[in-house]
Amino acid sequence: MKNILSACRAFAFALLASTGLGLTYSTHAEPPTQQTLDKVVAVVNDDVIMASELALQTRMLAAQLHQAGQQMPPTNVLQTQVLEKLIVESLQLQIGERSGIKVSKEQLDAAVASVAAQNKLSTDVFRKELNAQGIPFGMFRENIRRQIILQQVQQAFVIKRIEVSDQDIDNFLASEEGRQLAMQAAIDKPINQTHARHILIKPSAIRNDEETRAVLEKIRNVVQQGGDFSALAKKYSEDPGSALKGGELGWVSTGQVVPEFEAAMNNTPTGSVSEPFQTQFGWHVVQVLDRRAQNMSEAILRQQAQMLLRKRKFQDELPRWLKELRDQAYVKINS
Repeated sequence: MKNILSACRAFAFALLASTGLGLTYSTHAEPPTQQTLDKVVAVVNDDVIMASELALQTRMLAAQLHQAGQQMPPTNVLQTQVLEKLIVESLQLQIGERSGIKVSKEQLDAAVASVAAQNKLSTDVFRKELNAQGIPFGMFRENIRRQIILQQVQQAFVIKRIEVSDQDIDNFLASEEGRQLAMQAAIDKPINQTHARHILIKPSAIRNDEETRAVLEKIRNVVQQGGDFSALAKKYSEDPGSALKGGELGWVSTGQVVPEFEAAMNNTPTGSVSEPFQTQFGWHVVQVLDRRAQNMSEAILRQQAQMLLRKRKFQDELPRWLKELRDQAYVKINS
């Protein structure tokens, strides 16, 4: 059986792209004993980091390095690195809390099930395997929840700092790498597209998932009774990319949006508005205006190039954004 620890780490790294802030688990991890005298080791804006958390995360990382056969840095250096990781995570989690970013039970269950599936296990068996390796299941779920929030915070705050221009795409496609991509992505068949618009509303500190869903249900009822979807999107939608355009998404190709959105869109008849549904970005309703099959070889190639360039720019921009967060924060480390 594949080692569960590697699957946990792979899942975390997939969530965080290249942040370097992955989950840290160990087959030798143990919770702090009741006799441990806990204390605050760092104050991070409105949050604190406790000695017990630092000690646990340091032991876990040390065990990971040992398991991977990597050279172990001095204990004080390792502890400093872990503390810095916890500080940067805390800053992002605080942004998530202020922004009303939450992870529903359904999202968390799905994420845990995904890790279990990577190991070809059911969630119940996976729980037992974790416990057998000294990883409390509750702690595992909490770490997954934190990593999902970190991902959403980074997507919300870093992506808007990135721009991929048409000239960037032209330059890339003219390069050797771009020509290789064009050969690999050669497409000569029609692509299914849906002309759609949507309204996005996000849960917040004062509005939970059920209340958010209820708001969208009311909006959907207004549209079904003849209300103007575009006007409602301009008034209520929290999607900065489409709200001012009346929720307009244009022609959406297969694979262009997240799976939950694509499934809801595909299941909505032309001319209709979907039931409210949830994605990682919040709650949506989508209106399907038309459908077509289009030869989109050139457009898809440019889209693939744009996605590749955006991913690279994200990887470059993320460390700069994290450094800015750290530099602007109030951090007091207690000796």
